[in-house]
Amino acid sequence: MTLFKYLKDLYRPILFFFLMILIMDLILISSTDINKSLLDIIYLNLLFFSISIVFLTIGYVKWRNTYKELKRAMELGENIDSFAPEGNKMEQKLIRDIIDIKNKEKQKETEELRKNLEEINDYITKWVHEIKIPLSVCELIADKLEDEGQYDLSKDLIQETVRISFLVNQVLHMSRASSYSQDFIVEEVNLSSLVKSVVKSNMNSFISKKIELEMDNLDFNIFTDRKWAYYVIEQIINNACKYVNSHGKVKIHGKETDESVILSIWDNGMGIPEKDINRIFDRGFTGENGRKTPKSTGMGLYICKKIADKLNFSIEVSSQVSKYTEFRIIFYKLSDYLKVTKM
Repeated sequence: MTLFKYLKDLYRPILFFFLMILIMDLILISSTDINKSLLDIIYLNLLFFSISIVFLTIGYVKWRNTYKELKRAMELGENIDSFAPEGNKMEQKLIRDIIDIKNKEKQKETEELRKNLEEINDYITKWVHEIKIPLSVCELIADKLEDEGQYDLSKDLIQETVRISFLVNQVLHMSRASSYSQDFIVEEVNLSSLVKSVVKSNMNSFISKKIELEMDNLDFNIFTDRKWAYYVIEQIINNACKYVNSHGKVKIHGKETDESVILSIWDNGMGIPEKDINRIFDRGFTGENGRKTPKSTGMGLYICKKIADKLNFSIEVSSQVSKYTEFRIIFYKLSDYLKVTKM
């Protein structure tokens, strides 16, 4: 906002102020009770004029900063409600009108974007379900090959089918990640039953690499969303199988404290380098281990962390290269799940 435009918008108050000064001067000059010299009147006028300049300068600086911040917020697409001034002055009404218009435009853009995302998610969901049909056929073919004695070919086909199925499910969960809070159903879930179902669906990974599996002390009830907790546990167990060597070991056990139930998933695989461990939940980050494994996408743990944040449980990790990696999923007691928020 330029100084000229600011003064132009205030021409009426300024004109009224100078008119009042003129009237006061005429009264002082014509007064017979007050013996004022012309010099005194000039000094008095200079005083009022100086005061008016100070107030005009303060007002101009304030409005200039407001316009700058408003313009910056509009350019960045930020919420500009906080810039709406109170009062009925013309410039205040103008700013409020601009804010209302911009907010309506933003809401329209957001609604269009939401509809587009819903259409994309619907397409992905249908695509995922369609592709699961040929995957099921591949599993039947693998079973037939095994019956015919072609064990190696059957084993390779099953491994690739399981891997593709895992990646397809990851695409499905990623497509729902933008609105998964609307998909939350928090309920009481038996941890042992949940973990066993995950292990069962990934049993081929344990068998193919002859991984020793140890599970104990899992009979706890937790409050969470079953399908999303299943996804988180599956991602971590799948990673354990991926990065452990043949004849390696995976240990899954639970522990209860006063505040939580802790699920520990430990493996004696290659471990996570110290320089990577603080970034494993970053979007698309694969790290040194991921570069050694072409099957890594860097999205699984990212989605896990987002889910954990929304469902108010925590994921901790500790590791030592070439020795072990341990993920701890901390499910808090019921009171914490009352804090589950929607996006």
